[in-house]
Amino acid sequence: MCLPNPTRNISRNDPSSQILKPSLPHPNQPSQNVSFPRTLPPHTKVQVLDTGISLLLLGFQSEKGEKVSFLWDTGSDISFYEGSDSLEAKEFQIGEKKIRLRRGEGILPKGIQGLLGLDSFRGSCVFWDQDLLYWFPSDSPFCDHPDAYLGTQLKFLMTKQKGEHSFVQFEYPKSMTSFAHLDTGASLSILPKEGGEVYLGEKRVFRPGGTILTLEHWQAKETLTVFSKSGFREEYPNVEFLTGISLENFHLSGDKDKEEVWVIGLGVLRTRPLFWDFSRKRIGIIHQEN
Repeated sequence: MCLPNPTRNISRNDPSSQILKPSLPHPNQPSQNVSFPRTLPPHTKVQVLDTGISLLLLGFQSEKGEKVSFLWDTGSDISFYEGSDSLEAKEFQIGEKKIRLRRGEGILPKGIQGLLGLDSFRGSCVFWDQDLLYWFPSDSPFCDHPDAYLGTQLKFLMTKQKGEHSFVQFEYPKSMTSFAHLDTGASLSILPKEGGEVYLGEKRVFRPGGTILTLEHWQAKETLTVFSKSGFREEYPNVEFLTGISLENFHLSGDKDKEEVWVIGLGVLRTRPLFWDFSRKRIGIIHQEN
C-alpha cells in the first residue's frame, strides 16, 4: 500500500527517520524470537524492519561506505538499487555476503533505496523470525535439515512452482481450495470473496511500473487455511485482504489459471516464523497455537 511519508535515512536508532511505526503484534505472533536447540552453522544475520506495510532489510553498505536499506520482495524476479548516478551496477555488502545490483530509477516509492527480489536469494535459504533474517548458503546443514535446528513445529507447506515463484495451497472461503503466490512485497493478501466479509474501505496499491490501483479492503468472515505436506492445517483468523485484482488487470491470457491471481502477503506471513529454501523450493512455517 502507498507510503504516506518517505523513508529516507532509515535506521532503527534514527529518530528523524520519517517512517511508519511497525504495526501492533498480531494475536498469533510469538512474543519473542525462536530459540534454536543447537548452534547455527555459518550465516549472515540481517536486521528486518517491519514498517507495517513492508519489510526493509537493514545494514547493507555500498563500496563507498553508504548505508542502504532494501525492500524485501519475493514477488519480484529481479533486484536493483535506486540511483541517478552513471553506474549501471553497484556492489553491496552485509557481513561477509556481497551482492551486485543493477541500477533502477523512479521505480520504487520515494525513500525506498532498493529492492531485493528472488535473484538475490538464489542458491540460499533464509529463516525469518520477526526482526531477524538468517541467511544461509544452499549447502548449509541448516538448509538441508532445518528441522534439526527448528524442531518438530516446523511444517513444510504444500507448494507448486511457476518458474522461480512459489505458490502455496490454501482454503478460503470454506471448501474453496486453490494456490496463492507468497509475496513479501505485498502488505495484504488478495483472496477470493464469497460474501459476508466485513468491508473496511478502500486501499490504494502500487503495481509494477508505478501505476496505482484502488481496491476494496475486507476482513475475512472465515479462517484462511494453508496445508502442510504432512496433512497439518494451519489456520489464520481475522485475515484482511483485497479484492478487485482481475485477470484483465494482470493482462493474463484467457487460458491462464485463475489461481495465479491470488496472493498471500505480509498480513499473513508476518504472524509465523518462516523458512524458505530457494534452492530446494521448500517453504515452511513454525506452527503457532491459535
